[in-house]
Amino acid sequence: MIKFASVNGEIVPADSACLGITDLGFLRGYGMFDFLLIKNGQPLFVEDYLDRFWRSAHQLKLKVPLDREQLIAHIHQLIGSNGLADASIRLVLTGGYASDGYSPSENANLVILEHEYPTCHPDKYEKGISLLLHEYQRQFPAIKTTNYVVGILMREQLQKAGADDLLFYQNGFITETTRANFFIVTPEGGIVTAGEGILEGITRKHTLMLARKHYQVEMRQPEVEELKTAKEAFITSSTKRVMPVVQVSDIVIGNGKPGPVSAHLLELLKEAETAYLQNDARVS
Repeated sequence: MIKFASVNGEIVPADSACLGITDLGFLRGYGMFDFLLIKNGQPLFVEDYLDRFWRSAHQLKLKVPLDREQLIAHIHQLIGSNGLADASIRLVLTGGYASDGYSPSENANLVILEHEYPTCHPDKYEKGISLLLHEYQRQFPAIKTTNYVVGILMREQLQKAGADDLLFYQNGFITETTRANFFIVTPEGGIVTAGEGILEGITRKHTLMLARKHYQVEMRQPEVEELKTAKEAFITSSTKRVMPVVQVSDIVIGNGKPGPVSAHLLELLKEAETAYLQNDARVS
């Protein structure tokens, strides 16, 4: 059970944690976040997540009220307060309090939330998932903003279609899903993933590092038409790791079953996570 959260550097009971009603995240949606996993009490790939967190803050012209060492210390303090070995952490940074309801404050609000460890049903890996094509381009794709309106609005349509998530595309080119990066495996066995117009996921980063040791990797936006000839497709994210995709709208991917490339990369990623945590524990 999650008992505590952190609000602007103060550990408070989670059920009473709050921000004031003049916060720009609440009034105007002016905010960003990042999300990482905790395994054995250690933040996984924390340096990469904090790099992206600071990049997003810079692009939104928000000042993180703590330096990196202080923020890491606060994360560990919250982990210790809640006492869960495996969990997840959400860092939220907003535009702060605005007396006029519009102008960002010099003092951004920083909230650190801890959640239960996310799990995915084994069937998702054994049978694969399906996605629903949706023409859309996020306004600021490189920033992990708090705006997920499109994905939330489309939930009912996803359920009717029996799909797990949306797959965004524009002008015939695929970018990403609502909460994951997307990859295809070409008939030649190479891997293609969008290199721009997307949020550069941390799991994507590590998957690409591993993939380049075994496969030919192309950084370009896949075309929707390429789905018809792709041998495999998969997504990556913090919570899903490497998850196979077997159908996109009415297009069956390959033979309609998870393929060996996604399975191989999933095992490689698990090994990389274990190695990171073991090294992090030694350094600590």
